Amino acid sequence: MNKKAKITIWIMIAITIIMLILVIVSGNPDRRANSIYKFIGTPVSAIQSGFSKIGTKMNSWFNVVTSYDEIEKEMESLRKENAELKDYKTECEKLEEENSELREMMSLKDTVEGYELVAANIIAGDITDWFNYFTVDCGSTDGIYKNCPVITNDGLVGIVAEVGLNSSKIMTVVDEQNTLMCRIERSNALVRVRGVSSENMKYELFLDRITDDASVFVGDKLVTAASGDVFPDGIAVGTVTKVYTDSKTGECTATVELASDISGLRTVYIMAKDGAASTAGGESAD
Repeated sequence: MNKKAKITIWIMIAITIIMLILVIVSGNPDRRANSIYKFIGTPVSAIQSGFSKIGTKMNSWFNVVTSYDEIEKEMESLRKENAELKDYKTECEKLEEENSELREMMSLKDTVEGYELVAANIIAGDITDWFNYFTVDCGSTDGIYKNCPVITNDGLVGIVAEVGLNSSKIMTVVDEQNTLMCRIERSNALVRVRGVSSENMKYELFLDRITDDASVFVGDKLVTAASGDVFPDGIAVGTVTKVYTDSKTGECTATVELASDISGLRTVYIMAKDGAASTAGGESAD
């Protein structure tokens, strides 16, 4: 400890002793020391007041620190509660989606008698072919076999083109290799439609064989006709959007908008014939 610090300490001790003496002496108002105490009492009181204010501020500061800790604990509790609510919301959304899928399957079962519906999630799409093909997470182990029709609650999507053990490749109805017989729902007349690869990314079918007795109008609904032992009768295919008539040959053609929006699909339903799944898993892509 240096000399200056020692002197300061001794001065503080001396002042403290003097103050104690003055406090004791001031108890007797007749003594002269009392007048001395009164003389220096005012600055001492000021100093005491200053220390009191500092103490009050320090107390307030400690209260703020304590309050901050309590607020921080409360915020942490709220953060945990918020995370739990988010998990709960996610679980509810998942259950709601599953319930929606089950409701769709129940509503479809009435229209696909003789078939078992297998829900499949799309796990990959062939973007090079305008989504003409996509892959799902169900295969022969799930009872899927080649040429199973693939549908949604809105209508036809395509057929199973390749089957692996745990996945399958689906060819959509818009692929140019795909042709199918349909019926005009209004008149029950048979027509043939085929897939087209549209450069403007519109997923459509082309109705190119219309008999003379099968008049076609914009707005006509097309459904599948039981043919080739692939598609059952009555699955929604699409709606006629445009009708063209060749001025020279008189040949009539039309474009058909799909009932199912295949560009936004996440889940599809694969139709396997009742009793056929156990004997149809021979073809495998894996």
